[in-house]
Amino acid sequence: YVVGHNLIKAHAEAWHLYNETYRAKQGGLISITINSDWAEPRNPHSQEDIEAARRFMQFLLGWFAHPIFKNGDYSEVMKRRIRERSLAQGLSKSRLPEFTESEKQRIKGTYDYFGLNHYTTVLTYNMNYPKNVKSYDSDRGVATVTDRSWLGSGSLWLKVTPFGFRKILRWIKEEYNNPPIYVTENGVSERGAFEFNDTWRMHYYRSYINEALKAIVLDGVDVRGYTAWTLMDNLEWAVGYEEKFGLYHVNFSDPALPRRPKASAKYYSQIINCNGFPDPAMG
Repeated sequence: YVVGHNLIKAHAEAWHLYNETYRAKQGGLISITINSDWAEPRNPHSQEDIEAARRFMQFLLGWFAHPIFKNGDYSEVMKRRIRERSLAQGLSKSRLPEFTESEKQRIKGTYDYFGLNHYTTVLTYNMNYPKNVKSYDSDRGVATVTDRSWLGSGSLWLKVTPFGFRKILRWIKEEYNNPPIYVTENGVSERGAFEFNDTWRMHYYRSYINEALKAIVLDGVDVRGYTAWTLMDNLEWAVGYEEKFGLYHVNFSDPALPRRPKASAKYYSQIINCNGFPDPAMG
C-alpha cells in the first residue's frame, strides 16, 4: 500500500509538471495505465458473491483509478476494510496510508484519458481470512476461480473471456464519468510448439475487438484507441520466453533474432487498414 500510495502521488506530480510546463508547447496527452481483470460473481444470485466482485474491482482497478479519476482518495470500501482489519490486528492505525486534503486536491483529475490493460475475467466469491493475516488478499476478502468451459491460452491466468471486455469498459464509463479510454494492452499468449497459423489469436482479437465495438456503439463508451499486445514475441516477466504474445514470431535461438509474421499479423493489419472488420464480400 505504501508503494501504491507513493506511485499515485508521483503520477500526480508528473501530470502537473507536464500540464504546467510542456502542454502548451507540445499539445500532448498524459495519463496513467491501469491493468485490471473483470470480476463476475461466481453465483450471480448470491449477494455475497456480487459484493465480492465489487470489492475485487475497487481493490484492483479502483485502487489507482478512484483517487485519480474520482475524488483524490481511495474508495470507502477499501479504506474501511483495511482500517478494520488493521485495528483488529492490534495496530494503532490503518495499513493503508492516508492522503492529506491538499494531496487529494493535487491528485484528483490528473488525467487526460484512461489507459487500460485488460486480458481476462475471473469469477469471485467471498473469503473470510483469519484476522491475523496481513495481506492484500485478506484485506479485500475475495477468492477467485475460472469457468472450466472457458478457452485457455499459453498462460494459466489468461482465459479467453471477451464478454468481460465490454463489461469492464462499461464499468469504467459508469464509475468514472465516461473518460476517454485508450486500450493500451490486449492480447493472448501461446506456449509450446510454435505454429504460424495462430487461429486462436485471430479468434481472440476478433472476439475482444467486437466486444469493444459493442461498448462503443451500444453502451456509449468513449473508446478512442486500441493497441494489441504485442507486436512481436518478447520477454514476459518471470516466465521469460516461454509464453509468447507476439503477432510476429522471433527466433530466439538465432543470434540474428529473425522475425516472421504469424497469420494473426495479417488479420490484425486488415482490421487496422479497414478501421474495422474486413467485409468478406470485398475479398
